[in-house]
Amino acid sequence: MAFGFGKPKILKYLAKHPETETVVIAGSYGRKSAIRALGTILGSQFTVSFGLNKNVKADVILLDYESSAEFPEFEAGVVVVTACQNEAEAQKYFAVANRARAVIVNRCDVSEEYIQKYLTNKNSVTYGDELPANYYFENTGSSLDGQTGDIVNLDGEHIPVNLKILGEHNIRPILMACAVARLYGVEREKILEAAEAIRPLNGRMSPARGINGSIIIDDSADSTPVSVYYGLRAIYAMDAPSRIVVTDDADKLENINFDLVSEAVILCNEKPKQTPGHYKYFTDELELVNYLGTRAEEGGIILLEFPLPEIIGNYLWQ
Repeated sequence: MAFGFGKPKILKYLAKHPETETVVIAGSYGRKSAIRALGTILGSQFTVSFGLNKNVKADVILLDYESSAEFPEFEAGVVVVTACQNEAEAQKYFAVANRARAVIVNRCDVSEEYIQKYLTNKNSVTYGDELPANYYFENTGSSLDGQTGDIVNLDGEHIPVNLKILGEHNIRPILMACAVARLYGVEREKILEAAEAIRPLNGRMSPARGINGSIIIDDSADSTPVSVYYGLRAIYAMDAPSRIVVTDDADKLENINFDLVSEAVILCNEKPKQTPGHYKYFTDELELVNYLGTRAEEGGIILLEFPLPEIIGNYLWQ
């Protein structure tokens, strides 16, 4: 994901505007959510530009990794490392991070091994689901309206917040943005107000009222095994009479807990000869949706982990 500018433009712009801060987002996934959270929370106090826009006098410019990796003379204000899937990624992302003034690292999606081996920047902060992350979230309640709890910051302060998003993985970008905002001196009340204003991106654990009073949670924008895993964890924490998961790849449900999920509905090219009791296979999308209509119930959750065609999927929504 590149914002489309080359070395002369960014370096010339920063030479003319040395007061402009830069935040680089590096990671194998989680970048869109990071950009949204940074734009919202930093935007509560500053003018924020997504990439270089010479028509906007920005206080902070958000850059992708590719925009800075080739320029060793470029030193970002902050580098955020959202995820590393392998050692090669860790090497290249931390190479940029280590020459920044500060680095923020996702402790859940970057292994401790990579952090210890490649992070040399002494001005570093981590975020994640729990200690030993410097920023984490203590959940006190989950519902379809979101999650309540405390943001615990670098100083160990517990700050109550009511977030309108689902899933611990969707809270992490907010924690990261809070950490960056603190580095740049954003007022606490502005940080909290902006954090509570963030809503799910389309297809990323976004809930809607469904047929028969059910709740459809659309998590189809990213149906990688990692995303499916976190989507499942999110619905486990919600009270519901039934939980149904819909996907096009049963292999992504390797760690599904059928004590907490009623059934898995799978769209496939060919039905397997033998199917476990909790799995229901379909080769036709319309048949699959009609079946969900018979299984949907008041307050029940249907988690969509792949995109249905709009004209068919709309049948499930009310």
